[in-house]
Amino acid sequence: MTRRKLLAGAATGAAGASAGCLDRLQALLGWRGGGQTTLRIKTLPADADPYGLRLARAVGEWLQAAGVDAQVIPTAEDELRRQILVNHQFDLFVGRTPDVPREPDTLYSLLHSTGVLAPGWRNPFGYSNAQVDDLLQRQRRATGQDRRDVVATLQRTIARTQPFSILGFPETIRAVRTDRFTGWERANLDSPLGYLALEATAEAAASPRTLRIGTTYQQEIQNLNPLSVRYRDNTILTNLLYDPLGRTVGSDRIEPWLADSWEFERRGEDLRATVRLRPNQRWHDGEPLTADDVAFTYGFIADTSAADADGFVPVPRYHGQASLIESVRATDLRTVEFAFTDCSETVARRALTVPILPEHVWQQRRRPATLGGVDVGGQVTEALVTKNVPAVGSGPVEFEEQPSSVELVLSRFDEHFLHRTDGGTFPAWMDGGLPFQQLVVQADVSDGILVEAAADGTLDAAINGIGAETVDRIVDAPALDLLTRPSNSYYVLGYNTRRPPLHNYQFRRVLGRLLDREHLADAVFDGYAEPAASPLAGTDWLPSTLEWNGDHPVLPFLGSDGDVAEERLQQAWQEAGFRYEGGRLLKR
Repeated sequence: MTRRKLLAGAATGAAGASAGCLDRLQALLGWRGGGQTTLRIKTLPADADPYGLRLARAVGEWLQAAGVDAQVIPTAEDELRRQILVNHQFDLFVGRTPDVPREPDTLYSLLHSTGVLAPGWRNPFGYSNAQVDDLLQRQRRATGQDRRDVVATLQRTIARTQPFSILGFPETIRAVRTDRFTGWERANLDSPLGYLALEATAEAAASPRTLRIGTTYQQEIQNLNPLSVRYRDNTILTNLLYDPLGRTVGSDRIEPWLADSWEFERRGEDLRATVRLRPNQRWHDGEPLTADDVAFTYGFIADTSAADADGFVPVPRYHGQASLIESVRATDLRTVEFAFTDCSETVARRALTVPILPEHVWQQRRRPATLGGVDVGGQVTEALVTKNVPAVGSGPVEFEEQPSSVELVLSRFDEHFLHRTDGGTFPAWMDGGLPFQQLVVQADVSDGILVEAAADGTLDAAINGIGAETVDRIVDAPALDLLTRPSNSYYVLGYNTRRPPLHNYQFRRVLGRLLDREHLADAVFDGYAEPAASPLAGTDWLPSTLEWNGDHPVLPFLGSDGDVAEERLQQAWQEAGFRYEGGRLLKR
C-alpha cells in the first residue's frame, strides 16, 4: 500500500522590529531564548520490530513539521530495555506495551506514581498525577456502577494529560498449517490455554507429535526467567513452563488453575481468601510442590533480596498483582491463606495470576547482581537478571534442551495435573491436556523467513512478530492459512515526563495532536490496526466520550490526511504557552 506523504516542513514567520525588546520581556518571564527544542525518539531497529521504526519515523516527521529538532535512534533490544525501562534515559520512545488483559487495574502499575523510579513497565514515563493516583486506588475498592464511573473518569484524565499517546492496537498476524494440527482459528495463542485447544491430525499422531512454531522474539528463547524485565513482554513460553494459582479465561474471567479451589470472605473491612492446591503436584525436577512454595513466591516477589540486605528489591513485572497482597501464609501442605489490601474481590483475583516458583531453586537467587555493570539506581538481585536456563517450573511442559541461541525444545510434563487422573477436578475446557509430546520453538530476525519456513513445512506456525507486509505471501501460499486476532497490546509514543519540556502536560497535549492515528493505521499497519484514545478501547469499560469516530475525541489531529496545518499548529503552540518562530519551536 502506498504511504501518503507526510509534511516535511513548515512555513516561516517574520520577526518584528521590536524583537529585541520582546526577547528581554520573555527572558524576565522565564523564557530561555534562541535554541530550538530538540527531542530524540528511541525504538527497535526494523529487523526486530515490523512496525516500531516506521512509526517512529512518521512521528519524527510530524515533529519536524511542528518545529521540533527530532531524530529517530534505532537501538538494539537489550540496550533499549536498559535505556527505557531501567535507567530512563530517553526523551521519547516508540514501543509496544505488555500483552495483558484490558482490565482497569492493569493501569495501576503502568501509571501509579509509586513506580516513577522503578524499573520495567512500572510507570516508565515518570508520570505523577495525584488525581490519577487517587482514581487508581478508588477503582480497586469500588464495585458495580461506582467502579465504572471511577474508571471512566480515570480514562478521560489519562487522555487529557497524555503520559503517553496510543499509536494503535495492531492485529496479531499469524501463518499456520493445518496438515499436522488443527483448531488454530479458535485457539488464543497469546495464552497458554490456546495450545490446549489444538488437535493433532492423523498425520501428526502417526509419529512422535512435535509442534514446531516460529517467532522473531529471540529473547523469548534465550531468557526463560518469568520475573525479568523485558522491552517486549511476550510470555507464552514462561506461561507454559510455570503455573499460576489462577488463569484468565476469556477476556477477563479468572478461574482456578494450580489451585483446586478458592473461597473469598470479608472479615469486617478485610478481604481474605483460602486457596486449596491440587493434590500431588510436583516440580519438573521431581520435588513436591506445596503451599510453602506459594507463600515463598509472594514474599519473593515483594522482596527478592536477603532479609539482611539494605532495602527491598521487589519484582517490577508483577508489582500490580503483588501490591494487592497484605500477607500470605501456608496453613498446611495444600492450603494457603491470603489477606488483601483495600480492594474488591474482582480486583483481588488478579493477585492469583502470578507464576508460582519453586523455593528450593529461587531461594539461592537472592544474592546481589548487576545488569552488565549498568547502574539501575539501587540494588539488583540475581533473581531479576538470571536467564533461568534450564527452567524448573510446574507447567504442562518442561525444559528439554536449548540446542542453540535460536532454538528451544520443551516436552510434555506427564506429572502435570492435566495429564493425570488424580490431579483434581477441572472444567471441561481444560479437558485433554496438550495435543503434542514436544514443542520446538525457532527464532529468526526475519518474519519473511519464518513465513517461508511454515510454507515449506519446516514450521507448523509462525506466531510472533509477523508484520502486515507478509500478508500477501501468506495468502498466496497454498499450505498456509492467515490468522488475524485483535491484540491487548498497543504501540505507544512514550514521553519521559521527568524531563522538560515533556514534564509540561500542555506540551504533551500538542504532541498528541501531531499524530494522525488514522493515517498510521493505513500507512504503517496496512489497515491491520485500530486507532484508539484509551488503553481500555474495545471493552465495555470505555466511556462514550472516548469512542473513536474518525479522530481522537480529546486531541484531534492538527491537520488532515497526514499533513499538519500550519495555522492550527501555530495556534496550538501559542495556547500551550510555547514560542514558535521561523518554523522552529524555541526552548523555554
